Amino acid sequence: MGFQVKPIGVIHVDLSDDEVKARWPDGVEGVIEVYEEYAPGLEGIDGFSHIIVIAYLHKVSEEERRVLKVKPRRLRLLGIDVNKLPEVGVFCTDSPHRPNPIALTIVELIERKGRFLRVKSIDLFNGTPILDIKPYTPSRKIEEINLPSWYQKILEEIKAKHPNLKDF
Repeated sequence: MGFQVKPIGVIHVDLSDDEVKARWPDGVEGVIEVYEEYAPGLEGIDGFSHIIVIAYLHKVSEEERRVLKVKPRRLRLLGIDVNKLPEVGVFCTDSPHRPNPIALTIVELIERKGRFLRVKSIDLFNGTPILDIKPYTPSRKIEEINLPSWYQKILEEIKAKHPNLKDF
């Protein structure tokens, strides 16, 4: 079974890939350019404080797409020793190394100018194809969640090192 997905736009970020990576977990500011043919789909988006952005991680290689077990390595940016992290299935992480390199991120919508959306807290590289945009609405909010013990242990270490860091 095959299918085809066509980008509806692209993200513009005035930073290098390394600079975007270094700004995790806060993300960076950028502009989502929605292609002209899809611009009517933005009608009514004004006023939402946050949107969900689905993107294609175009820089992931075929070899990286075969990776099914990873260590959540970007936690090293928070001072976590990567050697102490468990190796887990890729579907338990935000790793870009996955069979279908699709990203889902929630960003703050700062403003809309025609078919251009200025956003904050995005963690995508310049030129990343955007596949879809959805509003973040109260019906999507989940108050109580369960986490596996390995993840809870990591969160405790992060909170001890960064008491003012928002939950993630």
